[in-house]
Amino acid sequence: MPRSKKQEIKINDNSSLQGLLQEVYNNACNQITDAQKVVNEIGVGSVPEDVDDWAKVAKAKTDALKVKDSAIKTKLDVGRLQSDIIKFSGEIKTALDNNPEVVSNDSFAKIREMINESKSKE
Repeated sequence: MPRSKKQEIKINDNSSLQGLLQEVYNNACNQITDAQKVVNEIGVGSVPEDVDDWAKVAKAKTDALKVKDSAIKTKLDVGRLQSDIIKFSGEIKTALDNNPEVVSNDSFAKIREMINESKSKE
């Protein structure tokens, strides 16, 4: 596999965003493939003899499946962001403003206000 080139990120640049999303997506695909290889190798290459061995094999498989699950979630997040961008006709700022999962400085300001209000009520 060729070495990935250094990604230059520019704010409000569609091609930069596209390159970043593609790199994230490719890395997530590679993680899924690697995790599945680990699960397959553990299943084929191990011959547990007692309960302790079985527990270690199960833990190794579970850890690999957690990595795979995380990579799948990343792919879904990229797809969701792409869908929002398409829905708002390529207006990245509008898509990010309408996405409740994106955290901004305004979000932190609102949280601070809520904490201060709850303290003042007490």
